[in-house]
Amino acid sequence: MKLLKLGVVLLLIIVGTIVALASISNIKTDNSNDAIIIGDDMKLFKEEECRGESGDIICTETLYMQNGDGDKIPLMTGRTIKETIIVPKYIEIEKIIVEEKKLYGEERASPRDRIQEEDINVFSNGVRIDIKNAKWRKFIDSNSMDPLIDEGTTTIEITPKYASEIKVGDIIAYDMEGYDYAFVHRVIKIGNDKDGIYFTTKGDNFWQEDPDKVRFSQVEGIVVGILY
Repeated sequence: MKLLKLGVVLLLIIVGTIVALASISNIKTDNSNDAIIIGDDMKLFKEEECRGESGDIICTETLYMQNGDGDKIPLMTGRTIKETIIVPKYIEIEKIIVEEKKLYGEERASPRDRIQEEDINVFSNGVRIDIKNAKWRKFIDSNSMDPLIDEGTTTIEITPKYASEIKVGDIIAYDMEGYDYAFVHRVIKIGNDKDGIYFTTKGDNFWQEDPDKVRFSQVEGIVVGILY
C-alpha cells in the first residue's frame, strides 16, 4: 500500500514537470517594451508612475497582463520609494549685529549746568534766582518740544558770548530766515565746515533732525530754566 502511494506521488511530480517545461517553451520576451509574451495572444508588462511627495519621489509599479484584444488586467502592484537626492540651496547673508539700546535708562546728553546752588534763593514769600544777562520767552503750540516745552510754558535764557559755550544737549533759541519767531530746539551735534562752527538741532518730539545748519550768529539764547 505504501509503495502504491509513493508511485502515485512520483507520477504526479513527473506530470507537473512535463507541463512546466511545455509552458516555458511557449514564453518569450519582447525586448521592444520589456514585456513577456505568454503564448500567442497574452503579454505581461510593467508600468511605472512617479510623483513628488514630501520631498521624495514616490513611484508605483503595476504589473499588467494584456490579451489579444488589448485589454489590460492588473496582476500585482508594488509601492517603492526610489532614491532622491535633494540639494537645498542656501544664500549666505552677511550677519549684521545691531546693538540694542535700552528702552529706559539710556544715557543721553543733558544741558550743561549753568546755575549754581548759591544762585538760587528760596524765601517764604518768593524765589530769587540770580542769573546775569537773563531774558524770558513764551511759546506757541508748535508741539516740536512736547512735553518739555509747550504752549503756556515760560523759559529763562542767557545770551552766549562764544560758540564754545554751547554744548550737545543744550536747548537753544535761534532765528530762521523766513520766520518771525525763533525756533527752540535741542543741539544734537556740533560740526565744523568751511564757514565755521555749526549746530545740528532737533525737536524732542520729532524723529528727524532739522535740515538747516545753525550758525552762532543765529543763536539768541541758551535755555537755563523752564517755568510752568
